[in-house]
This record gives sequence, structure tokens and C-alpha cells, in this order.
Amino acid sequence: MELLAPAGSFESLRAAVENGADAVYLGGKAYSARASAVNFTPEELQSALDYCHIRGVKVYVTVNTLLRDDELDGAVSYLADLYSWGADAVIVQDLGLIRRAREEVPGLELHGSTQMTLHNTWDVTAVEELGLSRVVLARELGLTAIEEIGRQTSLELEVFVHGALCICYSGQCLMSSLIGGRSGNRGQCAQPCRLPYEVLGLDVPGEYVLSPRDLALIDHLDELRSAGVASLKIEGRLKGPDYVGVVVRTYRAALDGLPYRAEELSTVFNRGFTTAYINDRPPRDLITYLPPPKEERSGSARESYTSPKAMKRIKAHLWAKLRLGEALELILLDEDGVHVQMQGEVAAQPARGGGLSVELLQDKLLRLGNDPLEIAEFSAELEEGLHLPVSELNRARRELVTLWERNRLAPYKNRDASVPARAHRLPPEAPPEDVQIAVTVSDLPSTEAALRAGADLIYFSGQVYRRSPQDWLHELSRAWALGQEEGVPVFAHLERISENHVFPELERSLSRHQFDGILVGGFGIWKRAKEWAQGRPVHTDLSFNAFNTWAVQQLAEAGAALVTASLELKLSEVRSICEKSPVPVCIAAHGPMESMVSKHCIFRDQGCRLQCQSASLELKDKKGFVFPVKFDRWCHMHIFNSRELSLLNHLERVRESGVSYLRIEGRTKDPEWISAAVSAYRQGLDGEEVELPEEFTKGHYFRGVL
Repeated sequence: MELLAPAGSFESLRAAVENGADAVYLGGKAYSARASAVNFTPEELQSALDYCHIRGVKVYVTVNTLLRDDELDGAVSYLADLYSWGADAVIVQDLGLIRRAREEVPGLELHGSTQMTLHNTWDVTAVEELGLSRVVLARELGLTAIEEIGRQTSLELEVFVHGALCICYSGQCLMSSLIGGRSGNRGQCAQPCRLPYEVLGLDVPGEYVLSPRDLALIDHLDELRSAGVASLKIEGRLKGPDYVGVVVRTYRAALDGLPYRAEELSTVFNRGFTTAYINDRPPRDLITYLPPPKEERSGSARESYTSPKAMKRIKAHLWAKLRLGEALELILLDEDGVHVQMQGEVAAQPARGGGLSVELLQDKLLRLGNDPLEIAEFSAELEEGLHLPVSELNRARRELVTLWERNRLAPYKNRDASVPARAHRLPPEAPPEDVQIAVTVSDLPSTEAALRAGADLIYFSGQVYRRSPQDWLHELSRAWALGQEEGVPVFAHLERISENHVFPELERSLSRHQFDGILVGGFGIWKRAKEWAQGRPVHTDLSFNAFNTWAVQQLAEAGAALVTASLELKLSEVRSICEKSPVPVCIAAHGPMESMVSKHCIFRDQGCRLQCQSASLELKDKKGFVFPVKFDRWCHMHIFNSRELSLLNHLERVRESGVSYLRIEGRTKDPEWISAAVSAYRQGLDGEEVELPEEFTKGHYFRGVL
């Protein structure tokens, strides 16, 4: 298995390489999901690539943020540069960038970021079609799920084994952007999960209820190997070089079956350790609950990144040949098959004394000092009684190393990075005649209320926040029948987080019911929904993070009949998408917005007695803002924004944006609320003045995100 280490700076890069990393991942100054790391300028990146490749270490560059349309051309050019500089792969999230890269930089290897929320077998098999060669799995998966995925895919699987954990499924967290406009999907996360909260309605051991301990799977490496994992990833691009060096060194020893001291991991920054979900069950030690540690922790890896001494060396065999009247001939073959042959400049002369010995020749040629080369075997064909100046031996050694380094880099320096013509796109759809209203609902009375109030499309979620009845979509057929009477389509709305065990339930439920289409929240659900829908239309949800025209293009080409735009876009950016979209575009316009979905349950930590079925929870921050919390039937925790969204007073701007549908989020609401909201939007779209009494937020539609 590959040991993959973080490098947020050149010092951290040296620490990773010299302590035994097989590969490193790092970011440039732009397009990186760790924007607050030091990161690398283009010149530093090229130096980093050469430094690593000479030492046999691969480099994966993070280009794993969501990108606006005005950023995509620059990002594609950057990918072409990375390919020409020798990057082994790039780690990507944005569907539009993936779509462009596949055609415009076809030689570049693409790895799917953990920000893509790949968490079930069908997620991974679905994204094979995107042209990825590796995927970084969600950190919420256990060994059984990882093994199931590994059996069904040809893609390489990368798994986090150490470092900080996100409480939310990566790629699905909007909490930082909804609170302060700093998007985690664009590398600007303000880490609101690390702040204290009061839990209203429950006694807990401390205020840091969303702050996980750090992951440490050093005792599970053999199990991960058996599960088919190709790469073990250490989190930490925001950490210092000492952290990187100590963690890499410890995991390197564990992987190689050498003695190691796991307690050394505690000598560098950590929040305490957990194995998270690796044992196929929810951990009881995930959350810190206590304030973060303030003490300085210093490990023992400083020499590895401050000393010029090379710790990481490539083994090689060196042959030397010297005859009277001829120059020194050297042949080197390293462990990776790189071959170097050179001829000296000075001919050997008869010696006045005993002459050059094999031992002296070896001593001079193997004085490699700080060069990352180790001569594991040395052979010499040396005639007796010869003299060669020591200066010539030293010069030959230096030239040999230079040639060897050049040959090590040659495969990366001879790439054709010419960019083909820009990828073609499907023609745009004609602008909609008017904006229509879509409503998410959870039950039959809410469906009736939405239809009576003038809804044009129903997304029926069912009782996802209740454990009974067993079939949470049991009212779907009756809701569909009501829609038929009114001439309004009723779609089944399927959850974005659906682990492997949910799929049989979904298939059984949908096979019993009638519906007009499916709203899907993830790649895997979509892959199966194509079978379940049997030709009926499929719409994609907010969770796909469609942030630019090329992301919409990718989804449309894959079969989406409607795309829901990212909640982090401005209306002006939505307008640009609509102008080029080959399918109708929907935006979330009103109601409670989920800021986070987590596999962790606050109730479970206090002893699960199904409190979620009878009690409600809220989180209150230090500024007094209150965030409602709900729990679904699969024990996921959903945290909603402190203020609900509303575009009711901005419907003319919504109409100008070119969207086909605005969406009212009503599945946590009662029929009366839904009736009032839909009626208000119906009247507003008809030109009437109308207001709702609550206090709302406009979200990002007029401010955007960092």
C-alpha cells in the first residue's frame, strides 16, 4: 500500500519524503481546498516535483475546489501546466473541471476528492465513467463497506488513516458559508464545527459537541490492505513539518513491519484519537466535548527537514571499469530500472607507487554525502598499477549523480502538454416562459396542501425523519394519484447519504409505488435510479454542487433532465449557467436549509433510547444564533441554518436569472406552513405584493461566497 503524506510547505514536503512517504499531496496558491496552508508557487511546485521524483516519490496536486465559470479556463490551463511539470495526478472535486480535463488534458491522471462524498459501492462504480483512476472514500466508511466497494470497482481506493476529521460528510458542509460566507467547498472553511455550542434540550459533557477527535488507524493497516485499499492518506496540510515527519515515520515503520511506538503520535498536535467508523459501528469516543489543547507539542523529526543529510535514498548497483590509457567508465542501475552510463575525461596513467585500489576507488565514488542515492552493490574491473587524479574521481561521481537525476526526471519532462480544442457542449435549452414552483414534502397532507396552493412539481421525500412506518415512502402512490388529478408530476425524493445497506430498502419501496420521476442526491443513487426509474426523468439535487456551466453540462450528458444549482452561487452566476444549460435549472428559494449532515448522533453518545423520535434539539452558538437539529431514520444528524431562506421579495430577480423552477423546502414543515409558502410564491410570481411574517436570509444569492 502507498503511504500518502500531506505537504503544506516545502519543509513539510521534505519531512514527508525523508521519513518514508511513497507519495505526497500538495496544493498551489489557487484552486486548493486548504487555501490557508502556505502552499506552493508555480516555481516552488516545479522544484517540489523534481525533488520528489528524483527520490522516487509521487506527487498529487490538489485542484479540489468548486470553480466559477470565470475560473474554469484558468484552472484547465493550470492542469495543463501541472501535466507538463510532471504531476503524477491531480485531486479534483468540481464536475465541470473533470468534464473539461477529460478532453482537454487527456494524459493527466484524475483522482476523485473526498469532497465528492463517495460513500457507497454504486457511487464509486458510477464515477468510473467520469475518467477517474482513483477515488478518496468518505471517512465515515467501515471496513466492510470498503471491502464491498473494492470488490466491485477497478479504481484505486484511497482512505484517510490519520489526522483531523470533519463532523460532516465532506463536500456536503455548508455551515461555514451559510454562517460567514466562507465556503469549505472552495477552500475557505472557517471551521465552525470547532466552536462551542450549547445543546438546547440535552445535557452533554461539554460545549464542543461538533468537534471530533483525530483519526488514528495505525492498528488497522493489515485490515485495510486486505480490504483492497491502495493508498493510506494522512491528513495535515495545515500542520507543521514536525507533525508530518513524526506521523509519516511511525506509519512507515508500521507498514514495513518494523518496531514503532504509537505513543509518538501523541507528541505532535492532536485532539485525542479515535478509530471513527472503521470497525463498522458508531464510535463512542468521536467527540472531544472539551476545549482544544493549547500546549505546544514538538516531536522528534526536526533533523529530517532541517538537515541537508538525505534520509530517503534510492538503492542502486554501480559498476566501474578502468584500464591503462582509458578514461573511467561508470554504469549505474537503480532499483527502479533507471540506467546511467558515462565516460570520464582523464585517461588512466601508470602509477608511481602501488596504484589505485578497488577499496580507494569505492571510497571516492561512494562519497555521496547529501545525494539521495545509496550504492547497495559495487563492482569494479580495475587493472593494477593505475593512477587517476582524485579530482577526476570526484568530478565523475558528481557528473554521474547529475546524469542519474536527469534520467530520473526524463519521463516527466517529455510530456506533450498541448491543449486540444475546448470540449464541445450540448446546445442550450430555450429560456423558460415563466418560473414554476417545486416543493419538497414528507407526507400526503403536505402534498395536498402544496397542490391546492399551486405547486407545479412535487418532490416526495416521505417519512425520512421518523422510524415508522418501515416503508417511509408508503404514501408515495397516493401522492402520485393526487398529482395526476391536478396534472402535476410527483417525483420520489431520495436522500443524498445512502450507504450500501439502504439500497435494498429503496429498491423494494420504489417497486411498490407509482411516481413520475426521481430526485437523486448522489452518484450511486443515480446509477441505481436509472434502473428503478425505467425511463422516467431523473433530477439532480443540491448535493451535486453544480457550480458552473460545465458541471451542469456533465450532469445533463449523464442523463439529468433537470439540475439543481449549488446553494453557494449568486443569482448572477445562476443566470450565466441558465444561459448555457441544455436542461432546466432549479434553485432552492425558500425554507430551512441544511448546513450539515453527519453520521454522528449527539443522542447516541448519551445512550440511544430513540430520543430522536420524541425530543427536538437545537444548537446555540456564542452569538445567540440557534440551529435546529433533526435525525433521520438511518441515524444521520442534520443541522439546519439558524435562519430560513427566502427569495419572496426578489422574484423579479429570480425570473431574470432564467431558472425554470424555484424550490420550496417543506419536508420538515406542516401542511399549513406549506400552503402559506406556496400560496405566497404563487401570488408573487403572478405579480401580487405579498410578505411572510418570519425573519429570513437571502443566502448567497446576492453576496456569493469566498
